[in-house]
Amino acid sequence: MSSNRTNETLKTWLIFAVILIAGTALRLHNLDRYSIFFDERSTMVISQGVVLEGANQKEVFSKLTLSDSQFWKTPEFSLRPPRVLRSFTYNENYAPRAFTPAEFWAPKTIEDYYEANNRSDIGNSPFYYLLLHYWMEVFGLSDFSARSLSVLFSVLIIGVVYLFGRRFFGVNTGLIAAAIVAIEPFFIGYSQQARSYSLMFFLTLLATYFFLQIIEREAAKRKTTRLYIGYIITAGLSILSHFLSIAVLLGHALYALLFLRNVKGWIRMAVSAVAALSGVAWWMIYGGGTYTLHTLNYQAALYKRMAETRPMDNPFGIILPATIGNVFTKALPLFSDLIIFTNGLTDALAGRKNVIVSISIGVLLIIWYRFRNHIKMNDGVKAAIPFVLAISGAVFYSNHKLQFIILSVSIFALSFIPDVHMQADKQHRRRLWIVYIMALFPTIFLIIMSFKNGHTYGLMQRYSGFSFPYAIILLSLLLQYYNTIKLEFRALIFVGLACQLYFVSLRLGEFYADRSVKYGYFSTPRAPNPYYEAAQKIKELYQEGDTILYPASRYPILSEMDRTFLSYSVQDAQVTNLYLPKDAQYVQVMDTTQTTHILLKKAGNPEPVVIKKLKGLRYGLE
Repeated sequence: MSSNRTNETLKTWLIFAVILIAGTALRLHNLDRYSIFFDERSTMVISQGVVLEGANQKEVFSKLTLSDSQFWKTPEFSLRPPRVLRSFTYNENYAPRAFTPAEFWAPKTIEDYYEANNRSDIGNSPFYYLLLHYWMEVFGLSDFSARSLSVLFSVLIIGVVYLFGRRFFGVNTGLIAAAIVAIEPFFIGYSQQARSYSLMFFLTLLATYFFLQIIEREAAKRKTTRLYIGYIITAGLSILSHFLSIAVLLGHALYALLFLRNVKGWIRMAVSAVAALSGVAWWMIYGGGTYTLHTLNYQAALYKRMAETRPMDNPFGIILPATIGNVFTKALPLFSDLIIFTNGLTDALAGRKNVIVSISIGVLLIIWYRFRNHIKMNDGVKAAIPFVLAISGAVFYSNHKLQFIILSVSIFALSFIPDVHMQADKQHRRRLWIVYIMALFPTIFLIIMSFKNGHTYGLMQRYSGFSFPYAIILLSLLLQYYNTIKLEFRALIFVGLACQLYFVSLRLGEFYADRSVKYGYFSTPRAPNPYYEAAQKIKELYQEGDTILYPASRYPILSEMDRTFLSYSVQDAQVTNLYLPKDAQYVQVMDTTQTTHILLKKAGNPEPVVIKKLKGLRYGLE
């Protein structure tokens, strides 16, 4: 596991270039084929300083009139609690009004951007929205451009994984790890979402790259100023890209407790931590995150109430109480999917008897490997026993026979982690500890928070995805170690991995076909973006004197932050206007008589033209 950079050759760089090209192609494939969903709609409007449901666009969608509050009169009796405090001066009444794209795109203030971020995404990910805003200023406002920012950072992850593996474990480790990242469905899946996940994975990985160098240079009493600057910037921006990045920084603190022995180093690290956290502290106190903690507490209470009263039927999906059994069931896939050997197996395998048999055979393979030299037997028979053991389980499995065989082989393959650790020198063992901590701690953090909050909602792979690069580096070390074991065991492992890669490719195919709940959230393929199609048709058909009619849908209000000032939603109008010319004078109104169609009322024609039927196409909202 040499970290000698002189091992790099022209061949190394050619291989790395091929990996980057392949990884980029996999991430760009079908990038804007399917419609944006609810979270991406939020992303698009927040980046433009617009509050979803128009809380900072009241003058666009409505006309305000004031009326005497008559506060001295006794209010009508109602069992429902009041939505807001009664005014002792006047009542605000909002009536629908016609508006144009030019009015929709009226210039925004910094306060508009703060409010949009706060109300539409609880003040989370401000750095991502800032980057996305200027990214789309350069490349245009479209689904492709919004998602391509995530592609960029996902490709950069491939590069940083290579640098990390090369710097701390050797060139081959870097290349193997980069190749796995390039084809890993998790990274590909989140590279195609206009959300902050790829950015935060990139920043936390780069922060760890700086952090580990700092620890090692502090031990050697070497200069670290540039590394500290890099760490402060990347760690600070990672939290401003997603608040859960704090789990990674806590992992850094744990590693520092184990291996930082320099008093001056502790002082510098403490100052760096304060500097890194200063940005998010400012954001929470003075910026657009002033209500974040309140909203997080509100959401935690709401999810807990859903878990206790409506665990299987609520607007957020399945949310279970945080019992040991429920947390184990939800957390197991988070750990197993980190390794390509076991990726997806917890979703595919069923039957307690099947699982017990498969695990038992995996244990038998480990025992046979460790003690085979103590048994006198023909060499040919000895070489065949690992394959016989692995295949023998097929007699007992009632379903998914090949995948249960893969599980047995995977258990055996992962049993060599202690061997990798033991053969490493002292320096590499220390480096392996950061790999272990970062591969496990983010998910452990989610488990702790799950028990604290009393529900399982936060146990999602995207929230513990920080772990993937480190688990992949560990896997790349394992793959190299297998070359040192006997041929029959090596062949068994690589055949099992080849079979598993086939199933991984099927999952990737499901994602590209938009049938992957794990990576794309949808089991039925989405149509192309209906709002973009509607905008193109409007631009083609609209003439002076025409009026565009938007459906006035009604959706359940889940929190006060979501509440609209009107009795209906304006989301369909907001998202459609994202794709219309910013200076257009198209007359638009909300049609309170229907909830499903975008229509075009032609001048002098009593029957409107159907621009787009939206029912069933508001993904993640209906």
